[in-house]
Amino acid sequence: MTASSRRDRIAAIARRIGAVVGAIELTVGGIALLTILVLVFHQALQRYLPIDQIAWTGEVSRFSLMWLTFIVAGLLVSTRGHIALEIADAIPHPMVVRGVQVFAMLVVAATGAGLMHEAWTLVATQGIIKSPVLRLPMSWVYVPVLLGSISITVRAAVAAVQVALFGPVLRETADGPVTPVAEDGEATA
Repeated sequence: MTASSRRDRIAAIARRIGAVVGAIELTVGGIALLTILVLVFHQALQRYLPIDQIAWTGEVSRFSLMWLTFIVAGLLVSTRGHIALEIADAIPHPMVVRGVQVFAMLVVAATGAGLMHEAWTLVATQGIIKSPVLRLPMSWVYVPVLLGSISITVRAAVAAVQVALFGPVLRETADGPVTPVAEDGEATA
C-alpha cells in the first residue's frame, strides 16, 4: 500500500465519519425543531381551548431551542452555513483569501473551545440543580450543549487545516461558483 493510497483511504474514512456525525446532528436538530413546533402549538391550544394544562411544555421547548442551536452549529460550520467573510472570497489573491479563511476558522475553533470549556463546567457543577417542572438535573440539560461545542471546535479546526493545505473554499453565487483565481491573480477558465 503506497503512502498516497493510505492517505486517500484515511481521508475517505474521515469523510464518512463526518457524514455520519453530520446526519446524526441534523436528525437531532430536526427532532428538536419538531418538538418546539408541536409544543408551542400545544401551548397555544392550552390557552384558548378547554383542555388540560401541561406544565412542562414550555420548559421542554426552551431546552429544545438550546439543544437545536448548539447541536446544529457544528454542522453549519462545516457546510459554510454560518456567517462567513464572503467579501474576502472576491479578493483576487488566493493566498490572502486562504489566510483570511484560515484565520476565520481558527477564531471559530477558539470560540468553540471556550464554549466547550464553559459547557463542561456547567455539566460538572450543575448536577445538584434541577429544572423547575420536570426536576431534570441541569447537568443533563447541558450535555447536548457540550456535544455541540465539541462539534464546533473539531469541525472548525478541521476546516482550518483543510483550507491551509488545499486552498480556499470559494462561495457559490446564483450563476454558479466564483471564478477560480490562479496564484498570479489571473482568472482561470
